[in-house]
Amino acid sequence: MEPNFDAFILIGQIALGIIGFSAILIGLSRTSDGFSDPDDFRIQLLTYSAFGAMFGSIIPFAVFNDKNFEVAWLICSWVMSLYSAIGLIVFPRKMLHLRRLGHGDIFPIKLYLFQTGILSTVFILSLLLITTDLYEPSQIYIFCLVLYLIQSSVAFVRTLFFRVQ
Repeated sequence: MEPNFDAFILIGQIALGIIGFSAILIGLSRTSDGFSDPDDFRIQLLTYSAFGAMFGSIIPFAVFNDKNFEVAWLICSWVMSLYSAIGLIVFPRKMLHLRRLGHGDIFPIKLYLFQTGILSTVFILSLLLITTDLYEPSQIYIFCLVLYLIQSSVAFVRTLFFRVQ
């Protein structure tokens, strides 16, 4: 099935806006001491998720130039799967490490489960797109991109309002 390019454009624009606002946040809140470890983690998660949504919304424009939709969806799904796997390898361990360092109040277990759950859901859904033809690839792919937007938005709000003392 042909993708909904209007949805990809909208998701890419929203992700670019989040990236732009986070760059302003980073520039205005940076001190000579740099960022604390929790703030550094949140900024990394924010940029990872926003760039995931942005690049994930651009990839279909590159691969859907011919009429072989199955191969194009397979390429998009593999890229999404690999990107989410990298996030699952990096971010849950970092957050648990920060909790062990005494930042459990900034990273409650509910937040850990929420953020890890989003990465896991994106990974599982992208694997479903690779392994089965039972689902509508366009809707699931867009849902995964929206999950990245949600994750980056939560990280942005938390970085903006929940500062480390």
